[in-house]
Amino acid sequence: MKQTFKYLLMVVITASLYQAAGATTISVRLIKDKSSRCLQQPVLKFLSNQENYTISAKQWYNGENDWEIFFEIETKTQPIALAQLEIEAKGIKIARAIIGRTDVPFKQIHNSITFQLVNDTTDGRHVQTSWQNPKGGPHIWFYHNWEARRNGKYLNVPYPAKALAASFNFVLACHEMLRLMGDMSGMNQKFYGEFILLTCESSAPRAHLDFPPHWHLEHWESGYNKEYGIDWRKKQFIIPHYYLDSAGNITHNKRSITQNYQPVKSAKNDYLPGDTCIWNDTEGNLIFKQVIKNGGLYFIKPNGEEWSLRPDQNNGSSESVWIYRGNSAVAKAKAVDNGETGETKLYIDYYDQGIKKNSWADAFRYDRFTGNQL
Repeated sequence: MKQTFKYLLMVVITASLYQAAGATTISVRLIKDKSSRCLQQPVLKFLSNQENYTISAKQWYNGENDWEIFFEIETKTQPIALAQLEIEAKGIKIARAIIGRTDVPFKQIHNSITFQLVNDTTDGRHVQTSWQNPKGGPHIWFYHNWEARRNGKYLNVPYPAKALAASFNFVLACHEMLRLMGDMSGMNQKFYGEFILLTCESSAPRAHLDFPPHWHLEHWESGYNKEYGIDWRKKQFIIPHYYLDSAGNITHNKRSITQNYQPVKSAKNDYLPGDTCIWNDTEGNLIFKQVIKNGGLYFIKPNGEEWSLRPDQNNGSSESVWIYRGNSAVAKAKAVDNGETGETKLYIDYYDQGIKKNSWADAFRYDRFTGNQL
């Protein structure tokens, strides 16, 4: 496992582009010492530099769950004025104060918690881990979900535990399938650009809030922006959304394409089972064709070879996802993420003619409130 600077840089560039266009948003959170609720609605006050800040009025940005008190504050002042803050939180004890993903010192006297801002504008509620397989293959962003942290529209529906688990299994299986293909991720590929995979996210309204549940296999063909450097929006960015039902089956793919900062208006952007979705780079090279079938996803390479991701026949994709080459199973992928304890475990079993030949496993721990690897 390793952090990949290139992808972290792209995320920073994205945030910088957004902030340059308007207000800078800062995540402010208090972490409780145990699962509990405040006796009254928490209130945030600015003890200094009040004239430079506002509390965001956007839906789901501010509030409380069993473990967190959270606010998103905004400023147009550059550089950021490091204000002193106070949050009144009646009836609870605080264990941590976090700005973005940075822990800061705090003082609690009765119901008053005071602390100072630091210059960390990362989306603190987006608990994610950057992961790269040492064996190669496309980069993965694992978005860590925990029912206690769910937000947005997920507050009003039954928690989709199976769909969220399936998103992890599909992403790991897709990663391994592209790696096994041999010419889809790395030096042998016959197209421009690269892939990145993302699981489903259910807690961060400032970032994703992937509702209804879905996962992504994205294709980034980077351009260059004189002001910001490498910029995936400059050339082409293909963004599929593989939507999942409550059992974790893929139901449709809603795809968007951005070129030179502008959305490409395609005649078709919502692909149902049986529809063929064609992937090309900006030079016209065919990457592959995709078809949703039986709750899984089929890939047809330019040479006609077919690979597929299929839900486990007995227990569905929330249990595991199988990788097929033609009609032969070559591997089974399972990714177990526990957002409450902060641990992800990855498993792949390899098969030859129906017989399990060997296995691979990996695991990592992370801070359950920031995603920072431990």
